[in-house]
Formats: sequence, structure tokens, C-alpha cells
Amino acid sequence: MSPQKSRTPATEVRSALIAAGRRILERDGAAALTVRAVATEANVAPMGVYNHFDGKDGLLDALVTDGFADLAAAVAATDADANTRLRNSGRNYRRFAVDNPKMYSLMFSAQCTAEDEVAARAFGALVEIVRYGQVAGLIRDGDAVALAAEIWACVHGAVSLELGSVHPPFVDGAAVYEGVLDLVSRGVAT
Repeated sequence: MSPQKSRTPATEVRSALIAAGRRILERDGAAALTVRAVATEANVAPMGVYNHFDGKDGLLDALVTDGFADLAAAVAATDADANTRLRNSGRNYRRFAVDNPKMYSLMFSAQCTAEDEVAARAFGALVEIVRYGQVAGLIRDGDAVALAAEIWACVHGAVSLELGSVHPPFVDGAAVYEGVLDLVSRGVAT
């Protein structure tokens, strides 16, 4: 009787491939995300990428879906004070982007598509923060989804400018971002 080969459960292989993809993305950039490179990094046969993601495009979609899940968790601030909750959510958004610049860039590129439900959770977390502020009387009445979209546009723009290094060298991106949070707070106030 031949010895049995140990098998790695499919969920572990999938997780290993996503983790390997994220490491390669942040270390080497999106151009380095090849089937072979990710499989090698994960210590998995290249066929594993095809079995779990139907190829490179599916892997990229899974990577950005994973990124949006992390972003949703990051922006879901739970501070009791509504203003603090909104500001900390914004700070967490920036921190996620600064800590994961290549993932952030890929998430908002046309190269791939996250699962709608997962991407919507990140935006939904902000909508809930707006609703919380409205109930507390610190954020003006109105369509919470529309207000959240306006807030997201502001913080996303500020972060994208910072990550793209388009500020003049004498401008501190972090200080500008705090100013943007001030503008947002005043802009949505009652």
C-alpha cells in the first residue's frame, strides 16, 4: 500500500494564493501579479490559480474584493461621539490607503472588479456613520447615501492626490487631509 499524500484544504489554498498576491502587489506592483509568480509565492502549482480563480483576472478580482473587505473593516469606526466617529472613519480610510498604496490603487482601477456586495459594505459603513450623525443631530438631514458619496469623493480625492505625490514638495499631505476632514465636518454639519 502506498503512503497517502496529505492534501491541503481548498480554502487554505485559496487563502494562501490571495495572501501571496497581496504580498507581491505591495512589494512589486500590479505588473508583477502573474499566475506563476503568485503560485510560486504561495508554494502552490500554477494550476491552483486556475482552479480557484479561473486565471489571473479572477485572482485580481479576488484580491480587490479582499481589499474592499479590509477597507470596510477599517472605515467602520464605532466611537460614541458622532463627530469623532466620522473623523476617525476618515482617518482610517487614509491609513488603509497609505499602508496599502498599491492595493488601494488597484481597487479603484479599471483592471479588475470587486464583488459588488463586498465593495458595497465599505460604502455602507460610511452611510451608517452618516445616519448615526444624523440621529445625533450633528450631521444635517438629507439623503444619507448622497451625503456619504460626497464625503467619499472628498476623502478619496485627497488620498489619491497624496498617494500620487501631486502636492508641491512643501505641502504636507497628512496636514492637508486633516484640513479636508475639517471641511467635510463643516460641510455636513446641521
